Amino acid sequence: MKLIEGLMKTGLTKNESELYIVLCREGEVTGYEAAKLSGIPRANAYQVLAGLVEKGGAYVIEGVVPRYAAVPVEEYCANFLNHMKEVVEIIRTECPAIQEPADGYITVSGLQNIIDKIRNIIENATERVYVSVSENEIDYFKEALEAAAAKGLKVVAIISGDIELQGVITHNIKKGSGQIRLIADSSYVLTGTITGSDKDICLFSKNKPLVELIKDSLKNEIRLSELERRNEK
Repeated sequence: MKLIEGLMKTGLTKNESELYIVLCREGEVTGYEAAKLSGIPRANAYQVLAGLVEKGGAYVIEGVVPRYAAVPVEEYCANFLNHMKEVVEIIRTECPAIQEPADGYITVSGLQNIIDKIRNIIENATERVYVSVSENEIDYFKEALEAAAAKGLKVVAIISGDIELQGVITHNIKKGSGQIRLIADSSYVLTGTITGSDKDICLFSKNKPLVELIKDSLKNEIRLSELERRNEK
């Protein structure tokens, strides 16, 4: 993620993000200097600076000619996190509970949404996690798998390539990139495509027949891995 994109996720516009970087780099500047340094038209720069001040990204230093200074990065980030904690608490306490379908299929689209779902499944598991994936995709949730293993869960990864996962039982098997199958607590399954594209699609379900189907598939992959290992000796 680029810096501009990161700043925009805190609520700043693209121009506000650009001016925040300018203020961090240059120190105190006038509106005229900010416009010149950023390339933003002078007529718009003052409005952008006002927005940046309102959103907590800059201070106004009063004088004959007002000057602007960036709120220190650590302070800005700390303020953002504190505000988000308040927002999250409101959502958690006031939003109605979601009534999830018992055996339905939920489509999860887009790389980041899929990664978030995978991490949440792993983090919320209480007993065991099994995953089949190539070495090209394991890094997306490697830390979540290791954290689950550190909590005492049985974590099994069926992967291609020579990957070290702390505390995780690994089975190596030759497999192509782009497909994932994951089961948690023998109750939840996620399966589909994960190639790094926003067009990636996975299915998440508690459907028992599907869980059993994927479970059998993973068992077969483990047997194949053990057979390949014995043949190599």
